[in-house]
Amino acid sequence: MPLPVAHGLVGATVVAALRKDFSIRKDWRALSLGAVLAIIPDLDLVLSWVLGYGAQTHGGFTHSVVFSMAAGFLACLLTMGNNARGFTTYALATLSHGVLDVATRKEFGGAALLWPFSSHKFRLGWFDYFEFYPDPATEPIIVILRNALEICCYEIMIFTPVFLIVVWRKMSGLAC
Repeated sequence: MPLPVAHGLVGATVVAALRKDFSIRKDWRALSLGAVLAIIPDLDLVLSWVLGYGAQTHGGFTHSVVFSMAAGFLACLLTMGNNARGFTTYALATLSHGVLDVATRKEFGGAALLWPFSSHKFRLGWFDYFEFYPDPATEPIIVILRNALEICCYEIMIFTPVFLIVVWRKMSGLAC
């Protein structure tokens, strides 16, 4: 499963691509918010790890279009950017999480994109991303942290260039 580094970079990339008159100096807060919004859906891991509901709760309602729309609306209210472009940008940054999970699942998991209308977890089935679903009850924390750090390094190498290309194109006035 993608870790927060990948989700955050994809969320920030969505914001950079959709911002009007983009500049790093002016829009760094929006990029940060896009990254945070793209990570938030994984808070459902609290249900599975802390409350003991198991892996089946991951990828549920927090990965849905409805949740993404609610997060986009709330982000617009909090940033006082009450406009359709801001709502769309932040909703898509949040939704990027579920879409990335759908794209990187082959056998297990996926995302309930259509919740509350359907609890079906979609996955494309093309390939599995790095297999990483830590269980603190069965694995030593040092092993979990080492594996997470290794995956985060790969995510930086994969997703940072995409983010930088989008930022460069926006700042040079080229269309994305």
